[in-house]
Amino acid sequence: MSRAGRERMRGFRSFTPVDEAVRALLAAVDQALEAETLPIGDAVGRYAAENVVAPKDWPPYDRSAVDGVAVRASDVSGASPDSPIPLRIVGEVSPSTPLGELPRVGEGEAAIVYTGAPIPPGADAVVPIEEVLIEGRVAHVMGRVPPKGNVSLRGEDLRAGDIIASVGQRIRPWHVVAAAQVDVTEVRVWRRYRVAVVNTGNELREVGEPGDGVPNTAAYLISSWARELGAEVVSRVTVPDDEQVVREAVERGLGVADAVVVTGGTSVGKADVVPEAVASIPGARLVFHGVAERPGRTAGAFVVGGKPVLMVSGLPVACLVALNNFLRPLILRAYRAVEEPKPVVRARLVRRVANVVGFRSYYRVAVWREGGEYLVEPLMISGSGVVSSLIKGNGILVVPEHVEGYDEGEHVEVELIGPVREGRPPWLR
Repeated sequence: MSRAGRERMRGFRSFTPVDEAVRALLAAVDQALEAETLPIGDAVGRYAAENVVAPKDWPPYDRSAVDGVAVRASDVSGASPDSPIPLRIVGEVSPSTPLGELPRVGEGEAAIVYTGAPIPPGADAVVPIEEVLIEGRVAHVMGRVPPKGNVSLRGEDLRAGDIIASVGQRIRPWHVVAAAQVDVTEVRVWRRYRVAVVNTGNELREVGEPGDGVPNTAAYLISSWARELGAEVVSRVTVPDDEQVVREAVERGLGVADAVVVTGGTSVGKADVVPEAVASIPGARLVFHGVAERPGRTAGAFVVGGKPVLMVSGLPVACLVALNNFLRPLILRAYRAVEEPKPVVRARLVRRVANVVGFRSYYRVAVWREGGEYLVEPLMISGSGVVSSLIKGNGILVVPEHVEGYDEGEHVEVELIGPVREGRPPWLR
């Protein structure tokens, strides 16, 4: 489409449904990331490129779960506080005692053991120290214990061959602990997904610089959002509304990144040069432009050389909606990851929420607890550039395309983006 043709347009002719746009984008992009090896302690937050497998059992042997005395359960089957059973102490075992130096427990014998210590041969249970009176080399047992009682069995935690973290799983601190337990020192993870950012607009100025322009907050939003998802921004430039300059900036971004995100200039006005600029890159193929989402309906996407170029609003809330809808699935698929569950609560609306049928709307809402139930109210803040709505609001209410809205008193599901408050926030209007 020529620039003259675009300038004659009065808005978008149509809007692609969100799910359809996502499917088209994923079908047009097939990206494979390289793997890299990291020390297990440095892998938190990264995505596993191969299964992390336990090479051995943990515990590696039967061990005591308590401080006490290791015994043969049959020797103490009749023990009680009124009728303690005396056992001869044959040794003492700590977690550091070599397996080859463990005392053998025979009939009528016991060994003092500490939590984590290996169970001596011959013993099959541990009586807690609270139920034992020790006098010299004799243990007076005052409580019975079943076979395997107070014993952590070999392989109870992990068996050799167990998967600690599967391919595409984000490595969390507990994965690190489990791997360390079985002496896994390194893991293979996908390298970070690389994003290049091109912020467009004659009105933009860098944050902290003097002047009357608009601070380039979109750059910080995208960079921090990408980092939180395990990706990284490898290039960021701010350029004016000039088609050639925008094109060159996008081409440079494609040279160093897996995806390019362009903010601003994505609509159909005279200053909206981004679609033309990207379309002029050799091999560029339009996937969609104009999405049935509110806010952020001017979003679009091209594919150039197998890499996505996303065009999104520079307004923070609209930008965030587009990142979550389009860049997030691209990154997660590159990591072979499964979307992690989001915290959701069911709450009662205290004010009606309207929607334009055919659009998926994302309302910023306040959620609080009162009288034993969750309540939710949409924020009376207009505009997708009002970032305070993401600070004051602690939830997102998604209204599907086929729904005209929700009435006051209806119960809806809300995705939480912050803690639930106690009582109605005083700043709600």
